[in-house]
Amino acid sequence: MHLVGNLAKLVTNDDGPPGSDSPFVDYFVDALKKYTSWDISVALPDGQKSWISKAHVIGHTMTASYITPSTTPGEPYQGPYYKKRNNGDDEWALLDGTPASCAQVGIHHLFKEKGPVDLVLSGPNFGRNSSALYILSSGTVGAALEGALCGIPSIATSFAYNSPIWEPEHTKMACKLAVRLIKFLYETWPKDNTVDLYSINIPLNAELSDTTKIMYTEIRENRWGSAFEYIEDTVLRSTTGELVEIADQVQPEIDKESGRLQFRWKPNLKAVQQGDQDLPEGSDAWAIVQGHVSVTPLKASYQGVAGYTGELKLPTSSLRPPTAFIAVITYSPTSYIYPLLTANLLRLYPNVKIVSDPNDPVIQEGFGINVFHYAEYEDLNFERLITDREHYLACSYIYRKALIRKNFLAHAIATYKVKHPDTILTKHFPESYELELDYAEYLDEMLAEIYEFRDQLSEGDNWWILKPSMSDRGQGIRLFRTRDELQEIFESFEENDDEEEEEEEKEAGDDDDDDTAAKCISESNGIVTSQIRFFLIQKYIKSPLILESCGNRKFHIRTYVVASGALKVYVYKDMLALFALHPYSAPERDSDLEVHLTNTCLQGDLKDEGSVRTFWSLEGFDKDRVWDQICNITAETFAAAISLGRLHFQPLPNAFEIYGVDFLVDSDLNTSILEVNAYPDFAQTGNELKALVDGLFKNVLTDIVAPFFQMENVQQQSQTDGSGYQQLALVLDQNISGGW
Repeated sequence: MHLVGNLAKLVTNDDGPPGSDSPFVDYFVDALKKYTSWDISVALPDGQKSWISKAHVIGHTMTASYITPSTTPGEPYQGPYYKKRNNGDDEWALLDGTPASCAQVGIHHLFKEKGPVDLVLSGPNFGRNSSALYILSSGTVGAALEGALCGIPSIATSFAYNSPIWEPEHTKMACKLAVRLIKFLYETWPKDNTVDLYSINIPLNAELSDTTKIMYTEIRENRWGSAFEYIEDTVLRSTTGELVEIADQVQPEIDKESGRLQFRWKPNLKAVQQGDQDLPEGSDAWAIVQGHVSVTPLKASYQGVAGYTGELKLPTSSLRPPTAFIAVITYSPTSYIYPLLTANLLRLYPNVKIVSDPNDPVIQEGFGINVFHYAEYEDLNFERLITDREHYLACSYIYRKALIRKNFLAHAIATYKVKHPDTILTKHFPESYELELDYAEYLDEMLAEIYEFRDQLSEGDNWWILKPSMSDRGQGIRLFRTRDELQEIFESFEENDDEEEEEEEKEAGDDDDDDTAAKCISESNGIVTSQIRFFLIQKYIKSPLILESCGNRKFHIRTYVVASGALKVYVYKDMLALFALHPYSAPERDSDLEVHLTNTCLQGDLKDEGSVRTFWSLEGFDKDRVWDQICNITAETFAAAISLGRLHFQPLPNAFEIYGVDFLVDSDLNTSILEVNAYPDFAQTGNELKALVDGLFKNVLTDIVAPFFQMENVQQQSQTDGSGYQQLALVLDQNISGGW
């Protein structure tokens, strides 16, 4: 017997189509399709055929019918019908014959268009098939034995339950472990023909897991008493003299002279199982009682195979869905991140299908299909994100303004500090004030509402930084020290708005679309006019850490933080240091912003090779101390966002998001969080440091995406391939509900 590559696999059983008598077969086929690339065909008895061993009924002409199983295991199927409906692999064949006959016909006749069958899988049986009494009588093992006698490797699988009531999740776990084990046995089948078939018994219980011990076993020899009981002859004669069985006759006249003997099937299985108290170690029945999985190698003569003893350990990489998911990457192929994402996807998941069209039907209509969607926020399918929690994984949460809007972040932290006075955020977030202002003339009224800031402003001892709440990439940031300087800043915004409205009106002619002017961007002031209402004022950190080795230029740390599900938060250890253009000097009236602002987006073509460096390459200070602060501050910041409520930050179990979080270190090595940015501009990293972003995506795909689609072996593979890019540090693990 030898294997013939990756050909057709035949599934049969002795319990019939999905239903109360056969509750496992649809879960089993679903697991086979999910975790292998095998071509699966199904041929089952059309009803319960247990305890029939390897029987064929001589002279019986079998008839085939077909069913279409539900796409959801456990749900009713369609059919049966007697003609195929061209549903391809979605149709299963039913035969009014024995399990062995189903195996025969399935191997030789039903699926010729798929090529030769090279593996017969019988089961999972509804109950154990351990010990000689069960295994010699089992139709499940009989079908596998028939496959072996046809020269095909065959495996009989049985689920041993202690209670007839179980959870679907237990069945899914049993099927997953069964497929993993079957795949291993198939791929390591002895080439010397010592094994013809295997009988597997898996305990169906809540304790079953990927780490359940698997043991090679022998058949336990046992005996039993009568399997039938005698019942009295219950017949009467009709007027024609023929014998007629009594059905629901009331007080029939019994013909006691008929003399018929009747025996009803009634084995005492409890007595058989009670004999399992003193079991020989290493037997199949012993393994089941111990809670282990039993694997019994057999010859096609009900003869055990010597040499198989002890525990069977499966390699961790033995089970992997062939097409893990469809990756929808709706970025331009010429973008900075597209080649990094796609290259990593193809390396980690060779069979992944990558889609670039944002209008591809799989995004809108592919419910039930595993989809990993990495796209701009507005291109995600939020309806599916809410309703398809099992198959759709998106790269952004829906609500997260408690993090990414500067005024909301400050409010979240301020609220959190009241309830948690010992939080690290008390000393590691700059003193901040929220400001809502429609027009510059109302500045005094607004300042009266934040009198703590107004009083400090009147003293003029501190420098402050003004940030539009919804801007990014450094747009609209200004420095000021006095109330008059702040007034001038707002008036300059308004003047620029008026100029741009006039320009828009000239271009639009008679078009009165007010939204056009509201959406324009001022190049001179760098602020979106629709964002001018909400601002954040923060005390300027005037003693930043300055490194002589880096040209005495001010810098901030760009840290990539990954939030996953609901909720784990990771900090990516490979961080960036972003430097200002010119050497640092304390702020003064009319200070050059290029000395103080370290956002490289503002530097344009002036950015030089010293503008972006890796954090861990810097010298002259205790980087580990800064790293520890960053991890602790990040954890508390996300905890603060959670505390603000779901309308402000709502983690979802089928979403993750990469944030660019900015930190500033002062001369005393105290680290402060400045802001959190959604959809950070990875291109600012540049080509020379592209490996840093590449490593980030590798970590996200292995530590976030793979576990979501239940591909545990991908992470294990990444830890053993020598690449050494496991850099995501878990800083917060808080189990919260992400639902509505």
